Amino acid sequence: MNSRSAVGGPGATSNVPVGWLQSAVFALDRRIRHHLGVYEYTFHPQCLFRLHLVHLNDPLLLTDGTTVAPGSRVLALHLWNERMPVMGPLGPTLAWARKVDRAIHASLRELARYLAAQPSLRDIAAIRGDMPVRSVVQANQLARIMARYGFEAAVGTADRRSLIHRFGDAVLVLMLVWATNPCVVRSALLRCGNIRLCVSRAALERRYTASIRAANPV
Repeated sequence: MNSRSAVGGPGATSNVPVGWLQSAVFALDRRIRHHLGVYEYTFHPQCLFRLHLVHLNDPLLLTDGTTVAPGSRVLALHLWNERMPVMGPLGPTLAWARKVDRAIHASLRELARYLAAQPSLRDIAAIRGDMPVRSVVQANQLARIMARYGFEAAVGTADRRSLIHRFGDAVLVLMLVWATNPCVVRSALLRCGNIRLCVSRAALERRYTASIRAANPV
């Protein structure tokens, strides 16, 4: 869920006023998204992610037995920052957490629907997301949270970005946090570390295909 790829019109679901500096942040991020090939896979209003086709550098082995060889295509999730529920001055409340939880479930359900409808993506066996973190403790906390949605921390993968690249990504993430959720930026820190979270396509389909069928009975 790489935070650097939020694009589109600023304030898609936010009530935060947008000034010229915020517009410049969104324009920069939009340009980066275009360069990387990040795209929307659904028009669902609660979707929090976009997609990016990438090739693995390291072999991937997931706990359900899914194996993905280096060079294989996988889908990378990118956080759609403008759609994150706005956090108030009191920080992450229970109501805010529930909104995020519902949005993540909706996003992954739409992803399962999208994959089922795309013959060109039949080779995709896994979905990954890279999240910036500032410590091992935060990485472990994030891994526990995302395990609720079927994700697991990838073992044996290396972050091959240079220090300058990591620092640049961290600055951009901080700018996006400020542009979309200014109440949070006072407690936000530069996060030059990274945790990679993965879910197999099979696990995603097991979790969400049944709910799709229940919502769309024949």
